[in-house]
Amino acid sequence: MVKRKVKKALVIGSNSFSAGSLIENLLKKNFYVIGISRSKINNKKFQRFSLGNKNYKFYKLDINKNKNKILEIIKSFKPGFIINYASQSMVGQSWKDPEDWFLTNSLSTIKLYSGLSKQNFKFKLIHISTPEIYGNIKKKVIENNNYNPTTPYAVSRVTADQYLKILNDVDKIDSCSIRASNVYGEYQRLYRIIPKTIYSILKKKKLNLDGGGISERNFIHIDDVSNATYKIMTKGKKGEIYHISSNEIISIKKLVKLICKKMNYDFDKLVNIVPERLGKDKSYSLANKKIKKLGWKPHISLSKGLDRCIKNIIENISEFKKLDENYVHKK
Repeated sequence: MVKRKVKKALVIGSNSFSAGSLIENLLKKNFYVIGISRSKINNKKFQRFSLGNKNYKFYKLDINKNKNKILEIIKSFKPGFIINYASQSMVGQSWKDPEDWFLTNSLSTIKLYSGLSKQNFKFKLIHISTPEIYGNIKKKVIENNNYNPTTPYAVSRVTADQYLKILNDVDKIDSCSIRASNVYGEYQRLYRIIPKTIYSILKKKKLNLDGGGISERNFIHIDDVSNATYKIMTKGKKGEIYHISSNEIISIKKLVKLICKKMNYDFDKLVNIVPERLGKDKSYSLANKKIKKLGWKPHISLSKGLDRCIKNIIENISEFKKLDENYVHKK
């Protein structure tokens, strides 16, 4: 009898919104998964998978402080896939304490990848990057577009991206990089625009709309992103960058108006126009032909996805009330 190979994955930044969806996906596919995060494990109401799943194990570790311990776990576990979501991810707040963003997103990530490049077993690294590094571009962006970062956050992400590229070029690591457009979905934290709008309507609170909401974005549901990430894990080519996006472009103002319409609420009563956020890119749209060649396409329309988000927050409003409505920076 042929023994089946055990499927193993290790997810860094496992408590993040995006990572939770991927872990749920992997556990359904009978993977053994180790999750690593600097924060304690999520409230079970906000966890996409059962914390009692026998195929999941969690370690509370920080890439800034516990890099060697993380590498020890990786060496012992020998996962076939390592997926790194860990980053300081808030764009606007990166202006206040940019050194924290550079520590995590540049220096600590580079140290981690340097350690991974010295491992003596085969694995594929999936590096979660960001389209913010392209800056403000009106036309559709392809994967080899020049970088033009406009915020400390975006600059901090470029360094690790480039370091990983040269590790691939000299065959020291096997990796793919992912840049997803604006990801949303059920259980996203309240400081993101979609849940913040829904929650503000339910609480009858004013919503600050930066710059009047003229910036345009491409929103994609987290379930579509997770399915694409798995395609990249299993079919992605070494050293490639993949964009994950839908073809629906919408301004933030129109997005908020759409949510108001769905919830039968007056847009003018909801919003408070405030100055534009410093360095905010007016528009970017990602070309997605490369990921589609792997057999992927988005299935959840923005309208359907918003309906799911509204339903989720209404059904779990007591739990959402316990959360911080504003982003709280963690050192």
